[in-house]
Amino acid sequence: MVNDRAVGVLEQYDVTVSRTFKGRGTIICETDLGMCVLKEYRGKSEKLELLYGLQEKIADSIKTDTLVRNREGGLSVKDTDNSTYILKRQIDGRECSYKSEDDIQKAFGTMARLHLKMTETQAAYDMPVFFYGDEMEKHTKECRRVKNYLNKLHTKTDFERRLMREYDYFLKKAEEVTSLVLLESKAEYEAYIKSNGLYCHGDFQYHNVIYPKGMGNPGLINFEHFARDTGARDFYLLFRKISEKNNWSVKIAEEMLDAYQNRRRLTPIEWRSLRLRLAYPEKFWKIINFYYNSRKSWVSGRNYEKLESLVNQERQKEKLIEKLFD
Repeated sequence: MVNDRAVGVLEQYDVTVSRTFKGRGTIICETDLGMCVLKEYRGKSEKLELLYGLQEKIADSIKTDTLVRNREGGLSVKDTDNSTYILKRQIDGRECSYKSEDDIQKAFGTMARLHLKMTETQAAYDMPVFFYGDEMEKHTKECRRVKNYLNKLHTKTDFERRLMREYDYFLKKAEEVTSLVLLESKAEYEAYIKSNGLYCHGDFQYHNVIYPKGMGNPGLINFEHFARDTGARDFYLLFRKISEKNNWSVKIAEEMLDAYQNRRRLTPIEWRSLRLRLAYPEKFWKIINFYYNSRKSWVSGRNYEKLESLVNQERQKEKLIEKLFD
């Protein structure tokens, strides 16, 4: 959406805008409320009301971006093409650095505080529970489909040949973990989440952890993917990303785990799900999914590098999982 179209959307809010400029998939706005972000939203409006209530609940202990209500009191607006947008007051600060152990530990401490506060006993909107096993099963089927596609290729690129050399190992691992996940009780997992009123951020990446100027503890942004799931989901997302950046360091992994569990202990059902999420070769699935859904005549050199990095780090990852869970 270009800036002139943004003007029509912003007129539906009771804000005075002095300047707008493009961000990453957003329109950044300087307003009388401070820095705001306008972005497209594809979810349900009921989910926004639930999010608004949950963020109000955690506002006393964690700084977050906050949804702005429009002139009619709603949390979203539509443009002339009937696309839906939300406006959020933004946090001014820097992103969490995956190179800073202090940043990382504070991020996991804040995550734990979020999970202790972000609960609901009687929500007006009954969101479906997310079960990680359903996603793994779907991804494993996609892995098989892409392998069949590659087997039928008469001529292969360097990337495709390299991919085929590693394919059996990662596909076998995906199938083994999926078979273990199917032994977990989906009904038990869903009942645990519902009985405890659990929610999580849903996209807990280091670029969504913001350190405001003059504040020691970080704030959190971009809650639009929040989910009815356990804390293990958020923990896995940030843990995997930080571990990849640090070659699956046992020392840093233990620091992340301690920083979280010093404030909130992972329960046995969460611990089991975390182990299975970590064991599943999600990074491999992401590489082949990007490849399969992109133009096959040209493969990004970055994709080749990601595959090489994945292969080189795999043994370190296995050692870390053995260390943490045995």
